Amino acid sequence: MVSVRLSAGALRDLEDLEPVVAKRIIEKIMWLEKNFTSIVPERLHREFKGSYKLRVGDYRAVYSVHKDVIIIDAVGHRRDVYK
Repeated sequence: MVSVRLSAGALRDLEDLEPVVAKRIIEKIMWLEKNFTSIVPERLHREFKGSYKLRVGDYRAVYSVHKDVIIIDAVGHRRDVYK
């Protein structure tokens, strides 16, 4: 069983989004927590090596995994989140 933690930056990112979009992302993060052991995470490359992405429409949640804890590092539109 894994647990999810949101970084301070990810919390700020979620607060800046429209409530409907933020709700969809939070629901997907909760889904990730429940289903993490049965999925293959999507790895990121280059400067984000060691991180993974969670797709929610045009939005992404960038996360890392530390033992049994998933840490959401950033949330945003796909054109901005990797900058």
